[in-house]
Amino acid sequence: MKYLIYKNHKAFSLLLIISLTIGCSLKNTVSIDQLKGYWEIDFVKQQGEVFKTNSVTPLYDHYILNEKKGVLNKVAPSMMGIFQTSTNATSFQVEKRKEGFYLHFKTSWDEWSKKIVFLDDQKLILEHEKKTFYYKRPLLINLNNE
Repeated sequence: MKYLIYKNHKAFSLLLIISLTIGCSLKNTVSIDQLKGYWEIDFVKQQGEVFKTNSVTPLYDHYILNEKKGVLNKVAPSMMGIFQTSTNATSFQVEKRKEGFYLHFKTSWDEWSKKIVFLDDQKLILEHEKKTFYYKRPLLINLNNE
């Protein structure tokens, strides 16, 4: 009887190791094309605290992506049913590193990177300078009925 329990335990352990290996290898797969479009900050975490935005007019990050290069704009909805775009567009490159994917931004004044922790069609999580930014896809309403 002890042999049967040992044999089942050994098989279970092997199955557990295989599933963990497969699960960990799938964790780093990111479809970078899902970054395209509008993202709204849901909340920010820093040192265990959660910070929510309390703006009446939300600001969105709009990512335009072509291959591994892109542009980030800040946009805000207007009463006319269109977006007002900031004049500051920030260029970035997508970099694949050993730890995962990064967005590397560069302006005339500064240079920084944000790590993509999670990305799917509805959720984006970025890390930068000990802050974690949680984004969601906004529900955009076309006010012009076009």
